[in-house]
Amino acid sequence: MGQFFHNLAKMSNYVKMVYMELVRQKYLDRILKWKDKHVIKIITGVRRSGKSHILNQYKEVLQHQQHVTSKQIIDYDFSDEKFANLDRTSLHKAILGRAIKNKINYVILDEIQEIKEFERVVISLFENKSYKFDIYLTGSNSKLFSASLATLFTGRNIEIKIYPFSLSEYVDWMKLNNAKHIDKYESFEKYVLLGGMPIILELNDDKELIKERLLKVVDDTLEEDIKRRHKIYGFDEFKKFTEYVMKHNGTIFSTLNISNYLKSNNRTKTSHITISKYLSYLCESLLIYKLNFYNTKSKAILDVSSKYYSVDTGLKNVFNDFGIEDYGRLLENIVFIELLRRGFSVYVAKLRGNKEVDFVAKKEKELIYIQVADRLSTEAIKEREYGNLNRLRDNYKKIVITRDRLNFINDKGIETINIVDWLLE
Repeated sequence: MGQFFHNLAKMSNYVKMVYMELVRQKYLDRILKWKDKHVIKIITGVRRSGKSHILNQYKEVLQHQQHVTSKQIIDYDFSDEKFANLDRTSLHKAILGRAIKNKINYVILDEIQEIKEFERVVISLFENKSYKFDIYLTGSNSKLFSASLATLFTGRNIEIKIYPFSLSEYVDWMKLNNAKHIDKYESFEKYVLLGGMPIILELNDDKELIKERLLKVVDDTLEEDIKRRHKIYGFDEFKKFTEYVMKHNGTIFSTLNISNYLKSNNRTKTSHITISKYLSYLCESLLIYKLNFYNTKSKAILDVSSKYYSVDTGLKNVFNDFGIEDYGRLLENIVFIELLRRGFSVYVAKLRGNKEVDFVAKKEKELIYIQVADRLSTEAIKEREYGNLNRLRDNYKKIVITRDRLNFINDKGIETINIVDWLLE
C-alpha cells in the first residue's frame, strides 16, 4: 500500500497528505480490517491528532484499491461551518438521498458529536433494510461515544483510537520530507520537548508558532468539547485548573492541593467534588489519560488514587513555555502513551512499603512490569529502579527503560533498554 501512495503523490503532487498516509499505515490497517463488517467503526482521538487525515487516506484506499466509486462514499465533516445548522433530521434525509441501492454505501461522519442526537441517525442507518451502509464515525470526546452508543450498539461497534505521532512516525515524517541526516537521539530530544501533534511538524521547530497552535488545540477542546457539553459557568477557574493539571501531570493529584491552587488564583474555594468532575471532563476530551493502581498481590485494580498523563508531551510543555522541569516525568509520559498505542491496558503497580513500579502493561495473556528512569547515574537510583522490580515474585517480563544508551539483561532476568531503541523497535 505504501507504493500506491508514493505513486499517487507523483500524480497529484499532494505531498502534505502523503506523509500522513505512509507513516500512519497501522491505523489504516486497523480500519481496513473492519471494512464491510456490520459493526459501527468509531474513531476517537484528541483534537488535531490526525483523525480526518486518516479518513481521507481511507477514502483514497477505497477508491484506488478497493474498487469503490466516489458515489458510494457519503462523507460529512461537521467541523466545517457550512454544516453548522444541519440537524439530525436533515442529515438523515441527505444521506438517504445520496445512497445507492444494491451497493455498499460508505458513510463517513467526521466530528459527529457536533450533531445533536446523532445516535438516532446512526441507529436508523445501521438497521436500514433498503440500503447497505458501512458506517464510520469520528469524535474527540470519549464519553460522548461510550455513553451515547453503549446501550444502542452493545456488541455492534468497534473503537479505533488515534494518538499523536509516535517517535517512529515522527522519524519517518522527517525522512519523507528529505531530511539530509537524521540522528535518532537528536530527534528524540525534539520529540520530548515539542511532542508529536501532526499540526506542528511543518513549523520548523519555531517555538512561538508551535506554542500558538498547541494552545489553540487546548482552547478549542475546552470551549467546544467541554464547556459546551457540560455548561461550565466558572470557566476561568476551569482553565486555571487545566493549566495546573497539564503542568503537573505524572504525579498523584491531591484535590486539596488543586483546591488551594485555585483559591490562591481566584480567591474562591473549589470543592473536591467539582475538582473530580473537572478531571473527568479532561479525560473525556482525551487531553489526559487516567492511570489507576494495580495490586500485585491480589491482581486487583485499585481506584483509590490515580495518576494522570497528557496525551502528548508538547501539550504539557507548552504550559511551561517549553522549559523542562522534570525530564523523568516526560519519559514516563511518553512510555505510557506508547504502551496505549501498542494496545496495552496500563496501571501503576502498588508494592508493600509504599513502593511502586511505574507501569504494569497488560494485553491478553501478556504482562510486563516497567520502570522508567532518566539516568541510572547513582547506586541509589539503580537500587530504586531494579530493587522495586526485584520485589516482584512472579515470572513476568521486567524492563528498565532509560535515556542511558544501555541494552542488556542482568543475572536476574531484568532487561535494561535505551528509550529511543524501545520506542523504535
